[in-house]
Amino acid sequence: MKKVYWDYTIGRNPSSYPLPDEYVNIPKKFRTGYDTQYDHSKCPAWKKWGDNCWVITQPFDLGMQYDDKTRSLKTDMNQNAYEEYFHIGERWLEGEYPEIQMQYVHSFWTRDKDVWVEQIPHPLLSRYGLELVPATFPISVWFRPLVMGVKIIDKNVNLFLPKGTPLCYVKFYSKRSDANFVLEKKALPTDLKKANEEHSLLRFYTKFKAWDLIMNRVNKESKCPLKF
Repeated sequence: MKKVYWDYTIGRNPSSYPLPDEYVNIPKKFRTGYDTQYDHSKCPAWKKWGDNCWVITQPFDLGMQYDDKTRSLKTDMNQNAYEEYFHIGERWLEGEYPEIQMQYVHSFWTRDKDVWVEQIPHPLLSRYGLELVPATFPISVWFRPLVMGVKIIDKNVNLFLPKGTPLCYVKFYSKRSDANFVLEKKALPTDLKKANEEHSLLRFYTKFKAWDLIMNRVNKESKCPLKF
């Protein structure tokens, strides 16, 4: 059994705070509340896929519209909330590639070895005119929070994400196919706050170059410490 810890914040500032516990939707196991009348819900392969998978949902009602003529994003948020919650992609002004990051920031970490997280688009999100950008990386050797990076598919129309709209799956895996994971909410420790600052700085100055460093750490982690 491998243990993964999690916490979240809302906003661009690393010291941002979460919403009140009574309001927020915590990640739920993949099969929670699933309609078992579907034939596929009896399939062992389908059940196996969802063993280490959780669903993250939209934390509050959100309306938006992307105007491809003015290349601007309009939302129903006040200006301060807009500036905190949205990060605009670098190619935004080209108009053809509207990408945004919604700063609904989830931190996942572990003290176990050989643990990867995968962020998977939820199929229902496309019904709301958005497509989540997937990603995977080893949280056992590299810490960075997950944000909701999306491509805006439906332009020049009002898009509305009600609170509770499924945004993505988060799935944990390792080399052992029989590994099981538990998820526990816990405040981010000090050493990982420092690691996050270092890793963010590396990505800032060397765009897309951090992956080589990550793979070096994975290789070191997988080597047997015993010499024969």
